[in-house]
Amino acid sequence: MKISVPQLKINDTLKRIKQAKKMTTVFLIEIQNKADMNFYQRLIDYSRSVFRQHKASKLPIVVAIVINSTTRDLLETEIPGSHIPFAKQLLSIGWASSCLFFSAETIAPYLNETPLNPLLALVHCLIEQETSLVNFTQCNDPTLICLYTEMKNILGDHIHDNESSIHVLKSVCAQSKSECYKAKAALENQDQPVGMRIETAVNFLNNIIAYVDEIAQKRHLEDPLSNFKFAEQQVDKNGHIPWKAQFQQWKILGRFEQYKSYKSAQSAYHRSMKKQKQTEQTEHQQGTPVVAPSSSSSPPGARQSSS
Repeated sequence: MKISVPQLKINDTLKRIKQAKKMTTVFLIEIQNKADMNFYQRLIDYSRSVFRQHKASKLPIVVAIVINSTTRDLLETEIPGSHIPFAKQLLSIGWASSCLFFSAETIAPYLNETPLNPLLALVHCLIEQETSLVNFTQCNDPTLICLYTEMKNILGDHIHDNESSIHVLKSVCAQSKSECYKAKAALENQDQPVGMRIETAVNFLNNIIAYVDEIAQKRHLEDPLSNFKFAEQQVDKNGHIPWKAQFQQWKILGRFEQYKSYKSAQSAYHRSMKKQKQTEQTEHQQGTPVVAPSSSSSPPGARQSSS
């Protein structure tokens, strides 16, 4: 049977598609709260399973993003040669083309770049888990803006509520700045006696204090650190914070209102403690006196948690 020219083109196209499919690079992306050797073993199993399922011509590239802590034994599997400066490369012979490891520690030295590397911005966004750009130092970064826009479509009302809070925050900042300028001008007014200048400035400051208190009451604003201190005071007999067992009761008491689950509150607590510890270490290395935080008076073992 004679094959026509159009048939030859179709057969050639199909052949190219099959070849391209075989050459497709497969990525396995895992986001983990805490990483240890058990997590590492799961990565190996997942990667091999993906390789068999997709019948790929080469082993997958594995990307591991860790939100909180990483055990020392896992970090010891690092090997040199990572082509991405803000990622570690873990040993992956026989189960992955490469295993890239990202964490808050690996990306921290590169967050001052402008603009952020798109991959760096994505990892930063996933690690921080913020629902608003205002909480990022790099809030004008184009990649973060794009990610945040997409998050609106996924998180919906939660993002809109957050935007409403941002609007209120901007209003408070503008009003506070205006009243502070008035107080400053009153104190600098040389045409008035000193006593009258002080009285006028105090009146302006009292106005802004009353305004901020009113907004705080209307918006049911909380100080997350006061909530964390409260949680530390609720430790059980083993010195653990009973997040899972007591969280709903704490919500009834008006605590942790901005968190939907005990896991999100617990994660925020650990991030806060981690940043506090890093700050203390930095100040100690620089020889700066460290001021004891309010949570330092908590019972022994209070920074541990029970699930």
